[in-house]
Amino acid sequence: MNIVTAIDSMKGSLSSIEANQIIAKVFTEQRHMVKEVAIADGGEGTVAAIVKNGDGQKIETKIHALNGELIKVEFGWFHSEKIAVIESAAASGIQYLDGTTATHPLNTSSYGTGELILAAIDQGAQEIVIGLGGTGTVDGGIGLLRALGVEFFDKKNQLLPAKGSSLEKVAYFSSEHLDPRLSGISFHIASDVTSPLLGETGAVYMFGRQKGLAENELDKYECGMKNYQKRMCEMNESVAGDGAAGGLGFAIRVFLKGNVHSGFQFISKQTDLEEAIKHADLVITGEGKMDDQSLQGKVPVGIGGIAKKYQVPVIAFVGSFNGDQKLFYEKGISVIIPIVDRITTLEEAMNEAKINLQMAASRTLDLLTLIKK
Repeated sequence: MNIVTAIDSMKGSLSSIEANQIIAKVFTEQRHMVKEVAIADGGEGTVAAIVKNGDGQKIETKIHALNGELIKVEFGWFHSEKIAVIESAAASGIQYLDGTTATHPLNTSSYGTGELILAAIDQGAQEIVIGLGGTGTVDGGIGLLRALGVEFFDKKNQLLPAKGSSLEKVAYFSSEHLDPRLSGISFHIASDVTSPLLGETGAVYMFGRQKGLAENELDKYECGMKNYQKRMCEMNESVAGDGAAGGLGFAIRVFLKGNVHSGFQFISKQTDLEEAIKHADLVITGEGKMDDQSLQGKVPVGIGGIAKKYQVPVIAFVGSFNGDQKLFYEKGISVIIPIVDRITTLEEAMNEAKINLQMAASRTLDLLTLIKK
């Protein structure tokens, strides 16, 4: 068989590159041809995928995580094109949440993602691709903008801190101290979801709970986000992608004039993924957790859509699945295979992701071989 494997990273367990290598090893040992494509949707793994596919390099820098802790992260760099690739998950990622008051959305900030933009500019970037996804913040980008020099004030003219609790208090902002270098740079948003900023599928109601908001906090937090939007652009626009990364999509689009792209489509175009799928007998994809949010533009659904055009079957290996399989079948995913085959803790499942994926792939290959006989 001619197989294309393009598995998204499984957060905290396997990168896209590692997952593809496992699949390739299992299938090539039985003399199948496998094309590995490093893939991402704007979230964790975006920099690694784009750097690998485009033969770039990684630059290390120090920035602040969503809780204010100083950390080391990397961004992608293509010297000849003067293009930098950063991902919000590196600085403002959900991996930094610990369930304490300090990492509650009211107290966290996307400031570090703004620092990553500044680091890319210091490197000489003329074009910056920002992968949005996998964040633990819901601050509408107020932190990112503060890092770039934008100041936010309340109705008493007091300077507000750059965190989620300030959203409801913003009365006006000043861009007097905005970094002047930003005006000469093109920004591209690679988003992992198509959610608007507000509403049932927006940054608060759709993603707030997984980032620490309690059910009884959602309405008040949404009002704060609504106030922030009004102060920023004085209109109630509903634009796809604005709700990505806790509202970072909104801030970058409105203030930095960022061009919005599907993160998956951006990378699949870079790798000519559709052409590879067109000539494949089987496509293998997957992600750590597949649920209804995956239908908003995640990697497996995007791959399923391409494969469906060419009637190529798709197998999705996942760490866990919670959803209606019919909906995913309609999106082109033929079968969803959870890789965990026994009762286990989340920690164990993540630590054993490599062997679990390998075993699931081997069993699947045995079934496919049996069918062919």
